[in-house]
Amino acid sequence: MIARPWTDDLPKCRNTCVASYFSPFDGNASSNDDYLCFYCQTEDNSCLYGVFEPHNGLDAARFIMQRMAAELLFPPPNAASTDEEIREKLRNAFVSVEKAYIENYDGMIAERTSLQYRLQILNAHTTHNAQMSQNYNNILKRLKEIDQHLSGGATVVVALVHHNKLFVANVGETRALLCRTDDNGVLRVIQLTVDHSLNNEDELLRLSHLGLDVNKFRNAQYLGNQTGTRCLGNYLVKGLYRAFPGLGNATSDPVIAQPEIHGPIKLDESCRFLVLVTAGVYKRLQEMKGGIEQTNKQLSQIIVENLRKDMDFKKISQSVLEEIEEEFLSYCINNNLTPKSNTHVTLLIRNFNFLPPIPPKETNTVQKQNAVRFNPIVQSKSNTLLNEIDSELYSSGTNDMGTNDSNIDTNRSIESSSDIYPSRPYEKDKRIKGYVDFSCYYENVAKARKNGTLPSFIN
Repeated sequence: MIARPWTDDLPKCRNTCVASYFSPFDGNASSNDDYLCFYCQTEDNSCLYGVFEPHNGLDAARFIMQRMAAELLFPPPNAASTDEEIREKLRNAFVSVEKAYIENYDGMIAERTSLQYRLQILNAHTTHNAQMSQNYNNILKRLKEIDQHLSGGATVVVALVHHNKLFVANVGETRALLCRTDDNGVLRVIQLTVDHSLNNEDELLRLSHLGLDVNKFRNAQYLGNQTGTRCLGNYLVKGLYRAFPGLGNATSDPVIAQPEIHGPIKLDESCRFLVLVTAGVYKRLQEMKGGIEQTNKQLSQIIVENLRKDMDFKKISQSVLEEIEEEFLSYCINNNLTPKSNTHVTLLIRNFNFLPPIPPKETNTVQKQNAVRFNPIVQSKSNTLLNEIDSELYSSGTNDMGTNDSNIDTNRSIESSSDIYPSRPYEKDKRIKGYVDFSCYYENVAKARKNGTLPSFIN
């Protein structure tokens, strides 16, 4: 039985919904054992989110997830932390987690070295008896098991909301998307993270500086034993990269754990929701719809449609993943394709001020408010500071994709909205009128205090 991760006990951010499971999906909700994410809130109302996409098993990914939470929460950022201190804290967390991962496998790495030495001795013998052949096979079997463990790892995206500012850090192809409206009420989709893949020219340039022939990788699917160029874990393609074809000439590790840090991004009322998503989700859309540039837009469109129609916010992520999975399976059947099994998919949605749909019974009592058009402009940032993002957001109210504007009402208020979905306009210091009369209670307290019979636990 798998031990329950300690991150399950963290105080949850109630403005967040998440779904995670292995694909192909069987139609049943995933167990908590499959969740490789956290979404927690600290005592000072800072919020931390993380999504982890495993590589070659779950053990290493679980270790990375739990260690990352510990590095960022003990201690958490405080009120006096500067923006650069928070960026450095995120950067150091990735470094510390990578170091801890390697230390966790020190014994296995040493055993692997010893077994390889024994294998060389056996190979030196010109003749093998039955006992030597058995030892040889046992060593090969154990080496295969060790390599399986050492190749475990994860791509990671972490988001931190601190004092109304958003910071994001990532390695690999797990993405963070921010959906926000511009001055014209157009919802725009901004990719906050950089995909560390063989489609990234900056990453290919980095590989070329290591002495590798990048022309061999431009149309390749794998760098060593993985698709991305950065990750946490996977010692096999890092410390032992020379064993992989095409990587032997590299002057240092081709696959690295260094994250890219983005932010701070000021969160205002134009920010509607944040999405953290694994590559296993958006690559399905990419395969079905075609076109890399369209993927973020299509995913956001599905999320918006489900946000508008679903009455239970906590089920939105599950609904979105189910919709994508069903469409993808139909696509595979229609095109005689076999979907890849055991693909781990995770979708986390953090709501900022995207209001819920109107319950049917309240339709006649509600007025439409703050309508926006869903006409996403996909903007991605690559090796530039995210504090430039505001100047770009408001540069155009047109859709660069060429799609038609649609008047989609993504904001509706109800007479008794919750604090998860605050009514707009939002007035921070405004007090609401009390709806419970406590006068009788205070009269009885005053009488008991006068008579000396007031219980000690009442001040």
